[in-house]
Amino acid sequence: MEKYAGQALDTLGMSRRVRELLSVHNIGQRLFAKYVLGLSQGTVSELLSKPKCWEKLTEKGRDSYRKMHAWAYDENAVMLLKSLIPRKGELVRSCSTAALLMKGTLVQI
Repeated sequence: MEKYAGQALDTLGMSRRVRELLSVHNIGQRLFAKYVLGLSQGTVSELLSKPKCWEKLTEKGRDSYRKMHAWAYDENAVMLLKSLIPRKGELVRSCSTAALLMKGTLVQI
């Protein structure tokens, strides 16, 4: 990400590319926000739908677009995030485990 520190990025183009990748790979903004940017889903939604020009961004805002750029141009990173999408069976299993934990009936090994 440091290699993009000195250059201005096309925030409109970057937001379009990220939205397209999220859509094509069926990755939710919440997952992207949490694991790639470390921001809330609402903040990421704002960054993607209403990108400001580079010159008007704070350093923190620029850093978010640098992270987006690094992710969007790294196929391995895209596939890794895609692999974190919960599957239906895993979701049910997680809920069952959570329910057992809440009841205090899960035996620890």
